[in-house]
Amino acid sequence: MADVNITSDLVRCDRAASVPNFWFETFSIAVFASAISVLRTGFVFGLTNNLYHLPIVAGLYNEPQYHDDGHIQSLRYFASGVWLMLSDTEKYIGSVPLLFFILFFLSRLVSFVGFLCCASLLGVTERRDKIVFSLILCFTAFLDGYSYAGSGGLFINYFTHSEIANGVALMAIYFAARGRFMAAAVAIGITFFINAFFAVWLVPPVALIGICRLSQRKATFGEISSRVLIGLILCLPLALVVLRGFLSNPEFGHPPSLGFTSFLREYFPGHVLIDSTSLGDIVGLSGVTLIGALALFWPRSAAPELRAAYLGAILVYLIGIALPYITESPVILSLNLLRSSTIIHLLAALAIAALATNWLRHDKETTFLPACLIVLFLTFDGWIGLGLVTAVLVVVLRTIVPGPAPSYQRTMGYLVVATAVLVAYPLAIWSGVNFERICNEAVAEWAEIGKWARNNTPATATFLTPRRSELDGRAEVSIADMALDREGVFEWASHRRVWVDFKRGGSSMLTPSYYPTWRSRLTDVESLNSLAERMAYASRNGIGYVIDICQSPESGNGVIFRTKRLCVFSTETSGPTIRKDASSAMKRLAG
Repeated sequence: MADVNITSDLVRCDRAASVPNFWFETFSIAVFASAISVLRTGFVFGLTNNLYHLPIVAGLYNEPQYHDDGHIQSLRYFASGVWLMLSDTEKYIGSVPLLFFILFFLSRLVSFVGFLCCASLLGVTERRDKIVFSLILCFTAFLDGYSYAGSGGLFINYFTHSEIANGVALMAIYFAARGRFMAAAVAIGITFFINAFFAVWLVPPVALIGICRLSQRKATFGEISSRVLIGLILCLPLALVVLRGFLSNPEFGHPPSLGFTSFLREYFPGHVLIDSTSLGDIVGLSGVTLIGALALFWPRSAAPELRAAYLGAILVYLIGIALPYITESPVILSLNLLRSSTIIHLLAALAIAALATNWLRHDKETTFLPACLIVLFLTFDGWIGLGLVTAVLVVVLRTIVPGPAPSYQRTMGYLVVATAVLVAYPLAIWSGVNFERICNEAVAEWAEIGKWARNNTPATATFLTPRRSELDGRAEVSIADMALDREGVFEWASHRRVWVDFKRGGSSMLTPSYYPTWRSRLTDVESLNSLAERMAYASRNGIGYVIDICQSPESGNGVIFRTKRLCVFSTETSGPTIRKDASSAMKRLAG
């Protein structure tokens, strides 16, 4: 009897010791994988949606020159807990770019922790397997950038709050799958604090996990309900912070004057309206979904809870397809349910990477060569990669037979893996590093102009910046030119107003009263086809400065400041040629 007690005590001690070991090993491997992944994607400060985030960090809405700027004032109501915490904190931060990089890395780290935890449910438990699994994820093409048919951020190259939620969402699914519904509820609460609509997407997957566990009699309804309730109570303070942010907005829930769906069609329908999604994106998401389904549902070893979560993610997306045909409510449509394709991508990548890792475990089995092919094909971007991975899965899962593989198959498998590691992976890293360099050069130019403007122009100065359609229409446009169009850091660096750009239209979702201003200004600016017309328009509207791409043939005269590729003109001090052309343009516009 004493021997039995001693044995039981040893088992309990081993289990207790394994818990911290599991988390330490998982965290260590996640740090390594995050470093590789960041090297693969690169990091750029000040891109795209940072146009909204940087003014919040700088607290520009508190500065007098912005008191009537609809775009900047709307950012007071950007109700993500991340930005509510960082609001007007630049004065306390030594380096905002460094802060963004740290947050960017931590965001990627949380994602890999979530992936590794969920992978443990699929048999990826050994250290070697965790490393292999993580490397496969680092170079999985359909995790790079944005999700198909929804444009949700995955492994992108700049920091934004939504991508933090990717890893937390995976943790919520993991905890629910393990029956830890209190922890799952807390994870959903944290997700709500980061990005409220992301938390809404998680409810059906976690609910279906609960139903799965109930059907297997692994838990009772009372147990699940009580644990969820305790978890929700624990994270209630976080939820109240975000809800207060929403409700403090006097225009919360109001549609723009032309209707919310019509506005989305003008601005960015990709998160909400399936009929505005390209056929290529729909096919791409279908391919990702099929790969995930094959990897999760065909092997008998796959965790049933993860299957339930996958079905829940697909259900959310299907609801998102239907909702715009049922309601025009801004509150409901702002849940961006098509963007939940992010979760489908995450779970599909988890499933296929875990399956490939498990097949690679024993290089003498007949699954070794197919696993090697999957590792290579996952690095291929677009339909080709998705199609090849699907073909391998269908062939193998229909014909798989246990037993040793012929030696030539093992040799071919090693050659395929070598091709992936020595060719495909370095090429992917080189592509990311090269694009990062181009974007950082462009951001540096915009930051330089911003610093010049802050030191050499009145605080009330307004700038007219290049418009996207002008760049797109030029035959000589390059990636560098496109990067230069992303002036997200300019307003943050300069503390000077920008007249209008397309991206600012998103503020109409926060404060619909800004829509008429944005729409009328953007319509006017899009009709200007030359620097002279832009100068005339700026002069007529009290805009003191115009920024243009110096490659324009008209930009050699009247430049008051320039970088390598950007030129600044003043409507007051432009050269005689510019003034003459602007005068003629003003007459044409007036006529």
